[in-house]
Amino acid sequence: MNTKILEDLGLTKKEVQVYLKLLELGSTPAGPLVKKLAMHRAQVYNLLDLLLDKGIISYVSKANIKHFEAHEPKRLLEFLETKKKQLTEKETKLKKLIPKLESKRNLTEYSQEGTIFQGKRGIKSILEDVLNQKTDFFVFGAEGKFKELFPWYFKHFHDKRAKLKIPLKIIFNEKLREKRRSLPLSQIRFLPKDQINPATTLIYNNTVSIIIWENSPQAFVIKSKKVADSYKNFFKILWNQAKK
Repeated sequence: MNTKILEDLGLTKKEVQVYLKLLELGSTPAGPLVKKLAMHRAQVYNLLDLLLDKGIISYVSKANIKHFEAHEPKRLLEFLETKKKQLTEKETKLKKLIPKLESKRNLTEYSQEGTIFQGKRGIKSILEDVLNQKTDFFVFGAEGKFKELFPWYFKHFHDKRAKLKIPLKIIFNEKLREKRRSLPLSQIRFLPKDQINPATTLIYNNTVSIIIWENSPQAFVIKSKKVADSYKNFFKILWNQAKK
């Protein structure tokens, strides 16, 4: 019998052994149970106490001797419901605590933090953050690598971005003019071919992400209002120089 699901519910392997043995034996004193399990007596009593606390076994006293028995297996569903309720309560408490934890970070207008992301999963997490922030999105140094490395996610990202009404201004290299396709809710311009950028820069909200497109892409993300504002001003200069 595959009992891993019982462990996934929160029971230890030893607790599962005791529970299954009680199902086999029915109502029994601890002594026979200890012999069947080949465990130390104190360990078995400790496991019985844990299972009693979890509400999936019980006992009755007969001639001052406790006889233990497992509840019918469908009671495990009640145990699961209790776990779900506890998780929901913890989630509610955590949501209330998060604003206080965020305030502890004490990120001022001029504070900044830098993070390095590696691999496709890291790049996707940055793009998901763009969608979560729901602010104007600016890109320059685009070489078409996003679509090349993420052919399926590329469409999903831009469709969802448009659905969330996140406007995009993007500056491509002139060499991509013939290949480029219209993107929803976007304005596109081009810089001369000789102005080739080794990286793509994403700017949104108070975040700047510089991506190096390789087989295993890398990105350096800076979260700073001051830095982001500086990059937005630089983007405006490039935008005015670029051609439609």
